[in-house]
Amino acid sequence: MKKTRIILADDQLLIRAGIRAILETLPGYEIEEECADGHEAISAIQRIQPDVVLLDIAMPGPSGIEVARTIRQFDPNTKILVLSSIDRQEIVEQALAAGVNGYLLKDFVLAELLQALESVLRGELFLSPKIREMPRSSRAEGTSGGSAQLTVRQMEILRLVASGRTTKEIARDLGISPKTVEFHRGRLMERIGAHDVTGLTRFALQTGVVC
Repeated sequence: MKKTRIILADDQLLIRAGIRAILETLPGYEIEEECADGHEAISAIQRIQPDVVLLDIAMPGPSGIEVARTIRQFDPNTKILVLSSIDRQEIVEQALAAGVNGYLLKDFVLAELLQALESVLRGELFLSPKIREMPRSSRAEGTSGGSAQLTVRQMEILRLVASGRTTKEIARDLGISPKTVEFHRGRLMERIGAHDVTGLTRFALQTGVVC
């Protein structure tokens, strides 16, 4: 069976060792390379072209968000799963805008890591339960443009709409009803002043939500 090839990028040796130990107990996954800073991560991803990158946010050199943004300039296919202890909504939104496929907090249990890997490999967006439950940030109450002003749910739907997903596909991926998708999409159009899917897609491209 072909194994899922992973690059693990985290500046903390103990964290890398712990995640490697976990993944080595699971069939179907192998860590191709470990990286301790952003420059190493970008170089390794360009060279190896892994299936998944497990990426810390706070690293020396380019941050995890900058690494994700750089990756998306040359590679739309590698799945990027953030592993971070940072749970601030604005950081999560910046990561989503940079093109990551998932955001898993470091207090995860094994089942959550497996679920996150399986979700991103299926092309779905994964967020830790705590992040999904985040209230709307105060910055999201404004009406001016910019992806940082969107809620996490709106960011999810914007990325999926701009990626060409149908309402039914988005509902299935996010585990919500099609009517809920339509509601959020309507609020999203209101917030950014778009009138159709083309307008949403244009906004997503302009703000770097999709590349």
